[in-house]
Amino acid sequence: MEYTHPKCPCCHTKETTSIGRLPDATRFAGRLLEKPLAGGALYRCSVCWLKFRFPVFDAATYERLYDTGQSSAWTDKIVRRDWNRIVESIKSGAVPSAKVLDFGCNTGGLLASLGPGYERYGIEINRAAAAIAGQHVEVPVWSDLDDVPQELKFDFIVVADVIEHVENPMALLDRLTEFLNVGGRLIITTGDGENKLWNKFGANWWYCFHAEHISFVSEPWLEYVVNNRRLTLIASEQFRYRQLGPIRFVAHSVLMLLYGLFPKVYLRLGSAVNRLRTRSPVASVLGNGISRDHLLFVLASDNES
Repeated sequence: MEYTHPKCPCCHTKETTSIGRLPDATRFAGRLLEKPLAGGALYRCSVCWLKFRFPVFDAATYERLYDTGQSSAWTDKIVRRDWNRIVESIKSGAVPSAKVLDFGCNTGGLLASLGPGYERYGIEINRAAAAIAGQHVEVPVWSDLDDVPQELKFDFIVVADVIEHVENPMALLDRLTEFLNVGGRLIITTGDGENKLWNKFGANWWYCFHAEHISFVSEPWLEYVVNNRRLTLIASEQFRYRQLGPIRFVAHSVLMLLYGLFPKVYLRLGSAVNRLRTRSPVASVLGNGISRDHLLFVLASDNES
């Protein structure tokens, strides 16, 4: 089935183009599914530059999928190279006892790395992960922004590897800025939707393989946002999410090339190898770390005095 010109989730224009089909997913948030989820297709908006998956599921379906996902799905410290950058950004501009909210805190690893010199808070939809964060870091953890006390405002709101999980990233930024103190900052990390290799391989890129990844922003998208919102871009940088040794770098690059050019062959071979090793279907595509394909950006609200 082909999907014709869906509206962009951010700017709502129909000036969108199909990049290619996305594979059906056998996993979600690290958990093997009873039956595959339809992958849909990858699109790009020619107005705001958002790349996005279409169609997507309703909010209730995603809430159920995330709540039943593995609490360890995003806790691999080997690949969390953005944490040091985030901590440095906070510490370079922090006021004494700054209030920090980690939106999508999982099990609290980033909050723990900040240390006790801050008032730390978290939001996490996965109840098992939220319970671990609350116990491990001993901080308040809510399941949704609606649960945050109205009088509570934050000096920093961190959104690390979360914005790609929401259907409308711009609406999320609008909502989060409501919780900023005067002079507060949003610190966001995510995949770079306009990475050169990604544009070369289109829908056959490792980052959009995961069913929970549905929106992909970029520096052109950021430019659109700051021009259409009362936001200021304080800083932006591309970085390599994972550091690979020389042998792994070559091997992962070759395998990413195979997936990029021949995705069906890659997935069939991977599934065949996994069956021989009595493992479940292919859980991910190698490619993480072969290029500077992630962004870290810092935003401030223009309503500060």
